[in-house]
Amino acid sequence: DDGDDLSTKKFFSKQPLSNEERNYYEECKVFYHLTEQPLISVSDEVLDNNIELSSSSIKFGIDEDCNKFDLRDFLSKFCDKFLNLTMNDITVKQIQSGSTILEAEIYNKFESKDKKLSLKMIYHSFTHKLLKELGKMKLFFMFMGPIKSLFKIQKHRAEIKLNSQYNRIYARGHDYWQGALNDGKDRGNKPYYCPVGWQRWSFYVTENFYEKFKGWCICYHGTKFSYGLSILLSGLKPAERNQHGTGIYVTPSINYACHPRYSEVKLIQSSYQNTFFKSGKYVQFVLECRIRPNNINKIDSETLGANNTIIDSNINNQVTEWVINNQNKTIVDFNDPESSIVCTGLLTRVTDEHPGLLSESQWWYRSHLCNNSKCCLVGIDLNALQRQNQSGDICNIIFN
Repeated sequence: DDGDDLSTKKFFSKQPLSNEERNYYEECKVFYHLTEQPLISVSDEVLDNNIELSSSSIKFGIDEDCNKFDLRDFLSKFCDKFLNLTMNDITVKQIQSGSTILEAEIYNKFESKDKKLSLKMIYHSFTHKLLKELGKMKLFFMFMGPIKSLFKIQKHRAEIKLNSQYNRIYARGHDYWQGALNDGKDRGNKPYYCPVGWQRWSFYVTENFYEKFKGWCICYHGTKFSYGLSILLSGLKPAERNQHGTGIYVTPSINYACHPRYSEVKLIQSSYQNTFFKSGKYVQFVLECRIRPNNINKIDSETLGANNTIIDSNINNQVTEWVINNQNKTIVDFNDPESSIVCTGLLTRVTDEHPGLLSESQWWYRSHLCNNSKCCLVGIDLNALQRQNQSGDICNIIFN
């Protein structure tokens, strides 16, 4: 690719972005400004071994005026970040304005299965450090897979925002029940309690939802802010590197899952409050998952040192942690329909003050809680929070 083969102007397209695309990219930019890293999205065709990969497109959103964008420089820096990726592997298709939206084909000369393997390798190489480096390149969005799948994600995102039937609000006056839910559905002989104070965003997982998950238990897995927000935007559940070696840890208790050790408490910058969270000040995310009962390797007590303090009035502390057999996989991929654990929804809790002031969070102070961000992501100085709590400051949950 010599001379002007990669001059930016050569690839300018007159085709405007649709309203759905434009709105989606604006939300991705907010994600980028909140997290300082790009939103990464991958189509099912890349991750599911049972689906043929029809095309290996790659789409970038760069937070830069396309008239000032240097295509060659961007691709050179991008390829430098990945092993086995050169500029010769990328065929540029078009550049659209709306910041800079760059569409290309990648690994065009490869067979379908090799394309899939190569895209998977790129996807699984996204460490926190690499994402931050890509953020410094002003990359706010990246998609891999057939472009029609991206349009489907964008359309689904628009529908989620418009159609309230995708959402559940668990509170009095909305969806609410006391004790174990008794609706006749088979949830693997494990009780299902109302996750009071949380809002649920459902994922499309399978056509015959109840048939697929009949006899599967519901459990929860706390997650970081950047993961939760990326799920909300792309529908893609993150593949989490397995910290515990032999299994993934989940809990039947939403109250345990939302401890800051597991679910990051994030202060929402005021300039972005209205985009996702109405007038909320803090947000937390928890994944709602389904698992087959025979994949529960071990049921164990809590590991936060709460001892005799009641964490959840419905669930005994001695049976709060479940270790799930993850079939010796080092990556827990919540998108894999054949996985022993499948993510079926995202739960959000938005509050006007710190959630550590809620009555259901008082057990935090009688368990392990610290200022070390490698351990507990409290979102505020712990001493300041404890002072607010002792002063009797009030916190309210806000539903969008």
